[in-house]
Amino acid sequence: MENDDPVITRTNWTPLALRGHSWPTHRLVIDEAGGWAELRPNVPLNRPLLILSEVSGLVLLIWQFITDGQGSAVALLTMLLIATPVFGFTLRTVVFDSRSGWFWEQRLVAPSKRLMEGRLSSIHAVQVIPERVFTGETYGMTYRRTFFMSYELNLVNHLGGRLNLIDHAILIWLRQDAHRLAQFLDVPVWDITWDSDNAQSMNELKMQVLDNIR
Repeated sequence: MENDDPVITRTNWTPLALRGHSWPTHRLVIDEAGGWAELRPNVPLNRPLLILSEVSGLVLLIWQFITDGQGSAVALLTMLLIATPVFGFTLRTVVFDSRSGWFWEQRLVAPSKRLMEGRLSSIHAVQVIPERVFTGETYGMTYRRTFFMSYELNLVNHLGGRLNLIDHAILIWLRQDAHRLAQFLDVPVWDITWDSDNAQSMNELKMQVLDNIR
């Protein structure tokens, strides 16, 4: 990463989304011949399948009430069948189309509607940054606060503005997607995770920024 890029000093390096997922929510799919790339959810966004999952979960829930079922495996399956469709409907697909020069977001609830769009030429870099996501667990009467590390993949524009695309805990997969997307877009990757090649140079850059402020 070139520290003399003025956009770096205008870019915020704190977490943008302030949330995260412990599992990989998306994967990058690239069609070089077609000139497009997509960040697709790993939950199958098939409306009939999600509806079937929701109905099956509700049927199991009713069955447990009727039979007073206490099986933990059945309860876990019920929660999974009900929660997966609800979560799936909130996930988005982000499309990058080099033929039109645009990228946009679409969701299952409105697949033909572009909920967010921008020009590919406005993308300056792909940013990868770490964040702590705090959660809580209850053990009897005791509540214990815990956390896990999640990682953001953000787009940075020429003014230093950012747009979060995905945020999950599997760094090796997110980093691969970041580098493949950056190569597709022909922009640099700004990766400041602890073991990245850019981590040391970013620490030096932060010191330079602080020196300029003093």
